[in-house]
Formats: sequence, C-alpha cells, structure tokens
Amino acid sequence: MDSTFRSAGSHVNVVVGPAVMLIGVGTAITAVVLTLVLGEAGFLALLIPAVLALGGGAFVLWGARRSRLRIDAAGFRWAGFVGAEQSVRWEQLQRIAPPTPGDRRLVAFALLHDGTAVPVRALWEPATVPSVLSGGPDHSAVQHALVTAHQQWLAARGGEHTPR
Repeated sequence: MDSTFRSAGSHVNVVVGPAVMLIGVGTAITAVVLTLVLGEAGFLALLIPAVLALGGGAFVLWGARRSRLRIDAAGFRWAGFVGAEQSVRWEQLQRIAPPTPGDRRLVAFALLHDGTAVPVRALWEPATVPSVLSGGPDHSAVQHALVTAHQQWLAARGGEHTPR
C-alpha cells in the first residue's frame, strides 16, 4: 500500500539541482586554478557565484525531494516545494472527492468525518508540461491510489465508515 507520487517538475529538479551544484564546483575549481596559475587574486571573485550555485542547487534538490504525496498504512501526507507538510489519517477520512477544474496542483478533496473538506494540493506541474497545455494535468492515477488505499484500510477494519 505504500506509494509515493511526485510531479514531473520534481523529477526534473532532482537532475537540475545537482547539475547546478556541479557548475558551482566547476566554477570554484576554475577560480582557484586561475588564481594559482595566473597569480591574479581577482579570479577569487568567482567564488561568490560558485557558492550561490552550490546553495541554489542544494535548495532545488531539497525542494524536489520534499515535494510529494505519500500514501501509507496510516493515511496520506503531502508537501510542496515549500510550506508545511500536511496529512490526513484514514480514521479522519470519510471519502475522497474529485477536484474542481482549474487548479493544477489540486489532486483531490479529502472529505473528513467532521464535515471539513481538505484540498490535497500536492503535485505541481509547470505550465509547459504537455498535459497542462492540453487542459490540465491528469491526476487520476493518484486519485485512484488514494481511493484504493482507503478502501483497503476500510476492508481491513471490517467495513467501518463505508464511503458514500
């Protein structure tokens, strides 16, 4: 039942982050080598963009690894590139409802037993992804996984709180 879903942007940023960090390392090495070979201390100024590239790449990689929707035996939790992680436990959940059109990040609504509807905004797709250009991302696989995991949890509990 354990599943993790990531957006296409997260998959790309797992490559982009380390690539930017590698550019930072290359810039730092170049700055040191040029300073030693040519004897000009001015090349050490290249260490500033090198440090910025290392930090920026690390931030992009951190955000890419962090943004996901994770389904497990206790419920599901999601986090974006920044912001607090959110979660819904299976005991709280009445049912999963399909999202309203227009929000690229909205995967579903979690309708809880207390009557609240929690928007599950988990998977951000950039505006240039082909599925977004053709009318919006298709989160049906994630929605199906959420519904299936909830049904499995209900079956294991003997059918309590059967979804309507």
